[in-house]
Amino acid sequence: MTLTKPTHWITDAWTATRWFFRSLRQGDWIWLLLAVALASMSVTTVDLLAKTVKQSMLEEAANQMGADLVIKSTRPLNRDFIKQAQTLGLQTAESVSLVTMASQGDEFQLVQLKAISENTPLRGQLKSRPLFQQNAGKLSPGQAWVEASLVEQLALSPEKNTITLGVSEFSAQASVQPSGLMNGLSSFAPQIWIALADLEPTQLLGPGSRVSYELSFAGETQALQRFNTQIQSVLDPSIQVVSALAPNEDLAKSLDTAWLFLDLSALSAILVAGLSILIASRFYLQRWQAQMALMRALGGQAGNIERIFTLQLTWLGLVGSALGLVAGILLFQALRPWLNQFFEQPAEIEYGATLFKSLLIGLLVLWSFTWQAFQRALKTPPMSLFRNTQPQPSLWHWLFSFTLVLALLALMTQSASWLQMVWMIVGLSVVSLVLYATAAGLLKGMQIWQNHTQGWFKLALAALSREPGLVKIQLISVGLVLFVLMLLTFVRQDLMQTWQASLPADTPDTFVMNVQPDQKTLAAQLLTQSDIQTDLVPMVKGRLIAINDQPILASQQTETRARRLLEREANIALLQTPPSYNQITATLPDSKQNPSLPKVSVEQDIAKLFHIQLGDVLTFNLSGAQLSYQVNSMRSVQWQSFRLNFFFIIQPSQADATLPISYISSFKMPHERAVQPLQKALAEQTPGVLLIDVKHILTQIQTIMSQASWAVTALYILTLLSSILVLLSATQASQQSRVQNWMLLKTLGAQQKVIVKMGLMEFALLGALAGLMAASLAQLASIALSISLLKVDPSFNPLLWVSALALGILGLLLMGWLTQRHYLKQSPKALSRYESL
Repeated sequence: MTLTKPTHWITDAWTATRWFFRSLRQGDWIWLLLAVALASMSVTTVDLLAKTVKQSMLEEAANQMGADLVIKSTRPLNRDFIKQAQTLGLQTAESVSLVTMASQGDEFQLVQLKAISENTPLRGQLKSRPLFQQNAGKLSPGQAWVEASLVEQLALSPEKNTITLGVSEFSAQASVQPSGLMNGLSSFAPQIWIALADLEPTQLLGPGSRVSYELSFAGETQALQRFNTQIQSVLDPSIQVVSALAPNEDLAKSLDTAWLFLDLSALSAILVAGLSILIASRFYLQRWQAQMALMRALGGQAGNIERIFTLQLTWLGLVGSALGLVAGILLFQALRPWLNQFFEQPAEIEYGATLFKSLLIGLLVLWSFTWQAFQRALKTPPMSLFRNTQPQPSLWHWLFSFTLVLALLALMTQSASWLQMVWMIVGLSVVSLVLYATAAGLLKGMQIWQNHTQGWFKLALAALSREPGLVKIQLISVGLVLFVLMLLTFVRQDLMQTWQASLPADTPDTFVMNVQPDQKTLAAQLLTQSDIQTDLVPMVKGRLIAINDQPILASQQTETRARRLLEREANIALLQTPPSYNQITATLPDSKQNPSLPKVSVEQDIAKLFHIQLGDVLTFNLSGAQLSYQVNSMRSVQWQSFRLNFFFIIQPSQADATLPISYISSFKMPHERAVQPLQKALAEQTPGVLLIDVKHILTQIQTIMSQASWAVTALYILTLLSSILVLLSATQASQQSRVQNWMLLKTLGAQQKVIVKMGLMEFALLGALAGLMAASLAQLASIALSISLLKVDPSFNPLLWVSALALGILGLLLMGWLTQRHYLKQSPKALSRYESL
C-alpha cells in the first residue's frame, strides 16, 4: 500500500513528536529551549509592562486634564466640533476661563474664573473638599468651588462665605486642587469654579475681557484619532489642541525618549536571545549532522528527514514560547504590585495580542537564528559518518535567514516609520559586517601571536584557533551582548541625567510677576524678609513684526506654531547679557556688529522657525513703540527648568525709557509656611503683584518622570539578566572540543594546574577580545548619539574601554569557572563520559 502525502505528514509528525519529547526528557534541547523561552518571556514581560505603564500614564494624564483631548482658543469655538465628536461617539464638555476680580466684604483678589459644564470633568474628578463642614456634592447653580489659598486670601468663614464675581454672588462650598498639567503657568492667579450657566449673568464677558474657551473630549482611542485627524484641516492659529498623550511639549520629548528606550530594551532582549540560539545551534549542529547522516545511510528519504527535523524544531519553538509566556506573565504579575507605588490605579490591559505576539516571536527568533545550522545539517551526506565534511549553505539560505530577521524587527518595532526601519536595517547590517570583520581580524592576530608564545599560553591560543568559525560566532555574540549592555547603559544614564538636570533639587517653584517700577524696591525687601535671594528681571510685552525691514505676517506662515507666536505678545527681557543658565550657541563677530543698533539674543528654536540669522535686524512692536535690534547671539534654552527663560532678550537702550516695563522673578520657596505670609504681604503693600506657586505642577511632572524612569530601569535589569544566557551558551558551544583537548592533555601527563590555567585563559582571551570589540562599537555609538541626538561635543571615554575589557574578561572567567570547574577536576577516564556532549 502506497502512503498518500497527508499520511506521510501524519506519520512524520507522530515520529517527530515522539523524538522531540524523548529528547526533551533526556535534556538534549535544554539550551535552545531556554533561549526560545527567554525570547518569549522577554517579549511578554516587556510588552505587558510597557503597555501597562503607557496606559496608566495616559489615564493619569487624562485624569489631570479631565479629558483625553482638549481644544483651546481665545475666541468662541465652532459648535460643529461638538457635533463631529458626538457623531463619533465621543463625550463632550465645555468650559470658559477668564481673569477677573473676586471679592468678599472688604477683601479683593485677582482670580482665574472657570465656568464649567455639568459633566466636567470627563476623566477623573475634581479633588474637592467641603468647606466649613458643608456637604459640597455637585457644583450647583449659585455655588462656587475655590482653590484652597483663597480661603485665607478672601477671609472666608462659615459666616462670610459669599463671593462676588461681577454683578453676581456665589456661595463658597468646596476647595479644589487645580491641575498643573493642563493649566501650567497660565494659571497665574488662584482659581474659582462656577457652573457654565452662571457665567453670563455675571456680565464679565464684555469687550476687552481676556477669555479662554475650551472644549473637552473623551472616548475610544480610535474615535479620538479620527476626530483629531478631521479637525486638523480646519484649525486656525488661535486654536490649540492638547492631548493626554503629550500634555506639554517638553514632557512629550522626555516621554518619547523613555518609549524609545523601552523599545530598544525589548529589541535588545530579543537579539540577546537570538544570539543564544545562534551559539546553541552550533552546539547542536554536529549532533544533527550525525543523526541525519545515519538516517540517510539507513535509506531515509530527504523529504521525511526534513519534515521530521522541521517539526521537531517547530515543537521546540512552541514549547519554548509557551514556557516563556507563562514565565513572562508570572514575572509581570510579580512586578505589578510595584506599579502601585507609582500609579494610583495601574491600568488593566488585554493579554490576547501580547500572547500571540510572544508566541510568533518565539518561533521567528528560533528559525531566524537556527536556519543556517539547520540547512547545513540537511545537506549532510552519509559519508560524513566516516569523514568530516562541512557543507556550506547557499546565498538563498542567507537571504531567507536575513528576511526572517527583518520580519522579527518589523514585528518588534510596529510603531517605527519606514524611514526608521530602513535606518535600523542599515545599522544592523553595518554592525554585523563590522563585527564579523573585527572578529576575523582579531582571530588572525591571535594566530600570529600564537607563533611567538610557548607553554600553556600557547596551548590556550591553539585551543581557540582550532575552530575559527565557532570562535567568530562566540566573539560576535559576546561582543554584541557587551555592546548592547553598554549602549543601554549610556542611553539610560543620559536619560536619567537629563531628567534630573531638568528638574534639580533647587528648581524654582514660585514666580513673582507684574512688579511695577515703583514697586520694585518694596517687593525686593519683602522677598528678602522671607529669606528669598533673587533678582527681579525687567521685561516688556511685544511682538516680532519685521526681519531686515521685511514685514513678517502670521497669515504668511505655514506652521501653526509660527502663526500663533506672531498673533500674541511675548515676554521680552531687557538684559545686558543672557542669564548664565542659557547656553550661547552662536555669536556675531565684532566686525559685523552695527554700533548704532542695540542687540538682541534669540532662542535657537525660534531662530530656526523664523529663519533668523546672526546679524539680522529684528523690529518689535513693544506696547505700541516700534524698535529695531541687531541679532548678536543665539541661545539654547531648557524650557522645562522652570527658570526665567525668554524667546528674545534685548539690550537696554535710551529708547526703553518710555516702555511699560514690569519685573518678574522665579525662585525656590525656602519653606511651605512662607507662602501665605508673603502672598498676603505682597497683596497688601504692592497691589497687583502676583505670587504664583507651581509646586503642584512640579509634583505632577516629577511623578510622571519617576514612572517612566522606573520602567526604564526595570527593563534594563531584565536585559542585563537575559545576557547571562548568551554567556552560558558561549561556554557550552565549544564544550565537546574542550573536553577532548583536556582528556588528551591529562592522558599525556599534563599537570592539573596547567590545564586549569589553559582552560581559564581560553575564556579570559575570549572575553578580552569581545570586550575590545564592544568598546570600539560603543565608543562609535556614543559619538554618533552625542552629535545627532544629544547635541553635545563627543569625547573619548577611557572608562568605557576599561569597563568593557573588565566586564568581558571577568564575565567570561566567572562563567567559565562556574561551568567548567566540574570538568577540570575529572580524570581522563571520567572525562571520556563527556566526550559526546
